[in-house]
Amino acid sequence: MNEHELESLLTSLTPARPSAALAQRVDRELEQDMRWALRPARRSPRWLPPMMWTSLGAAAAVAIMSLMQTNTASTSGPAFALTSPTSIMPVSTIREVVDTQNEGIRYNETSRLPEQHMKIVSLERHAWIDPRDGAQITVEMPREDSVVLPVSFQ
Repeated sequence: MNEHELESLLTSLTPARPSAALAQRVDRELEQDMRWALRPARRSPRWLPPMMWTSLGAAAAVAIMSLMQTNTASTSGPAFALTSPTSIMPVSTIREVVDTQNEGIRYNETSRLPEQHMKIVSLERHAWIDPRDGAQITVEMPREDSVVLPVSFQ
């Protein structure tokens, strides 16, 4: 059989039709997938998105104003000054470990002893409260530490 006969034989082949049960299953699955499109769309009122952006700006302004106080004692100084650090009380410090990675055992070049190397990724949260108005300040700082632990083979 040469190439042309093989090619004509392959082009004359037609795939088998799918069974009726398969066609019904596919139709049922497509109906279930399209039910979300048939539900009426919930629309928010037209005034809601601008109101949310406005409230975000107002919240930012309140946060900035709570961190600053009016300096009325001297007129030559700035109109606003940061609060003194002694008026803010620390509330909590939390360190949450997000990920740890084992970097394997390596041998120290100077002492020739094995060491286990680890990388610890964490998130530190520090919270303070201003006793004058009850404002709470929270700062989140990502942190990445490389830890070297001694290894003992026994």
